Amino acid sequence: MTEGALLLLRLLLWVLPGLLAFLAVRAFLAGRSRVGLGLLLGGVLAALLVKPFPVGLAFALIGGLAGLGGGRNPRYAQELRQRLEEWQKR
Repeated sequence: MTEGALLLLRLLLWVLPGLLAFLAVRAFLAGRSRVGLGLLLGGVLAALLVKPFPVGLAFALIGGLAGLGGGRNPRYAQELRQRLEEWQKR
C-alpha cells in the first residue's frame, strides 16, 4: 500500500466517528431514538478504534455539536429548541 493510500485511509477513519455522531444527533432530533443510539454506538466504537485515541473522540464531539446546527436560521433554531424541550419532557 502506498503512503498516499494509507494517508487517505487514515483520514477517512478519523472522519468516520464525526460523521456517525452527526447523523446520531440528527436522528435523535428527528425522534428516531433507536437509529440514533445505533449510530452513536457505532461512532463511539469507531472513535475508540482510531489511533491516536483523542483524535477520534475529538472528531466525534465536533460531529455531534455540528449535528445540532441551526445557528444562522432563527426559524430552525426555534424548531430545534421546541424539539429539545419535548424530548426532555419524555
